[in-house]
Amino acid sequence: MAEVITIGRTYHKNLVELCGFCFDANLKALEYEFMKNGSLESRLFDKNISIEWEKLQEIMIAAAKGLEYLHHSCEDMIIYYDIKPGNILLDSNFSSKVVDFGLAKLCDRERTHVTMSGGRGTPGYAAPELWIPFPITYK
Repeated sequence: MAEVITIGRTYHKNLVELCGFCFDANLKALEYEFMKNGSLESRLFDKNISIEWEKLQEIMIAAAKGLEYLHHSCEDMIIYYDIKPGNILLDSNFSSKVVDFGLAKLCDRERTHVTMSGGRGTPGYAAPELWIPFPITYK
């Protein structure tokens, strides 16, 4: 439910739009906008598909703009912990959008550091400071 509340009130052209959700006793699901070309991960590791360097740069700049919005411009500062190719989706034009806010953390703008209760994110993709017991920043 936290992800529904967070992403439901957050909009940016480089964030995947939440279209609906279901919290039935037997089914919990989030419905996002359709992203025809799937995840960046599926494209990067498919030997039959090649993406030009210029397009990869556009994809990453767009994803960075989505993260910049979360960290600096939306109403509540949202620290996104799990940036990886599997959480960057591509539409029919290979424009990228960030998805999966399950590990995101809402922060007060007055606080410069946030204390974590434990490691979050995917090892190998998460920032190293998330795995040590010291306060972190949005940076």
